[in-house]
Amino acid sequence: NFGGETGGIYTLRRGLQFSVNLIAIRTLLELAPAEEVVRYAHRMGIESELRPYPSLAIGTSEVVPLELISAYGAFANEGILAQPIAITRIEDRDGRLIEQQNSGPLREVLSRETAFIMTSMMRSVITGGTGSSTRAYFNGPAAGKTGTTQDYADAWFVGFTPNLVAGVWTGFDDRRITFTGSYGQGSVAAAPIWGRFMKYVYGDRRIKLPILDFVQPESVVQERICLASQSLATPFCPATAVEYVNRKYLPGVCTMHTTAGGPTGSGVKRRESAIEY
Repeated sequence: NFGGETGGIYTLRRGLQFSVNLIAIRTLLELAPAEEVVRYAHRMGIESELRPYPSLAIGTSEVVPLELISAYGAFANEGILAQPIAITRIEDRDGRLIEQQNSGPLREVLSRETAFIMTSMMRSVITGGTGSSTRAYFNGPAAGKTGTTQDYADAWFVGFTPNLVAGVWTGFDDRRITFTGSYGQGSVAAAPIWGRFMKYVYGDRRIKLPILDFVQPESVVQERICLASQSLATPFCPATAVEYVNRKYLPGVCTMHTTAGGPTGSGVKRRESAIEY
């Protein structure tokens, strides 16, 4: 991990929230072979070559910023990927329209449920994780992810609101400058820039961009989950958290903690956690 430590039990939300490298790698190893992850990335608009190794989960293949930012847009757009375009319209000096382009081709790449749950997890990055420095400047509903490379040569933050996605990259193509300490982390070098940008965009009265919230699909519900069994919590589960779940994949009820004298022992103090979205 970033600090050189190993071990510990994390939920996927908490692993993403604090950029725990080993959680990302283990998720790739357990849920899908690396080749499947590459196919998914290409499906979401990543055209750069991706090497199918476990380290892909922590960014060992370089990606063009525009591709990466466009892919994040699919989360904001309820699973719909929009091909980015550079110029939407051209007018002459008298305001007459010379040429106009509509948005690029639209393609569904994620279900609305998956897009919302992933967005919820990335909201935790901003509300109390590695991207929380953005909150010094912008407090509207938002989600995103930080990134930091070896020797602090590159720092990233890609984030989005329901109607705008933007990314910040600081660094050089040839790694001519590296940092020491925390100055080159995505949370320090890139995330505050993103926060300032969003502050100015949403505060610009000429743009008139409304502050919206993310729409929760009816098929996604909130349930209290036992952190030990990852099942629906019983009154006797000692450590629980409220989490978004797709109704289609609701887990069963926890069988580890069925009575006060169950596997955790009687008299164990119950610990609860409410997820801040």
